[in-house]
Amino acid sequence: MNDDLLHSLHPPRLPEAFAAPGAGDLLAGFGLGLILAALILTLAMPLLRRRPAVPRMRARLAAAAALPEAERSLALARIATATGRPLPEDLRQDLYSRKGADPARLEALIRQRRRRAAP
Repeated sequence: MNDDLLHSLHPPRLPEAFAAPGAGDLLAGFGLGLILAALILTLAMPLLRRRPAVPRMRARLAAAAALPEAERSLALARIATATGRPLPEDLRQDLYSRKGADPARLEALIRQRRRRAAP
């Protein structure tokens, strides 16, 4: 083909309906934007979810104090192990007995751990 012939031709023209955006094009763009926003929000939801606050030690001890004695011993043992304080063998054996562990001793063990970790 001859280059001069190609340059002398008029550029192709689009039909009038394709040349200018209409209401349908704007509506389709808006819909695609909504779908894209929903997809991004769906992917970001785990990062944006509010995490529950960890209850303070005083609140956990107060909640345990409101329980009956046997359940209180178990709750205090859970608090002690959650704070990283292993239970002495005699307290562990008392938890499995019918009388249960001494709640006052468990609470003292937890508070002792808190004082040592504070500085």
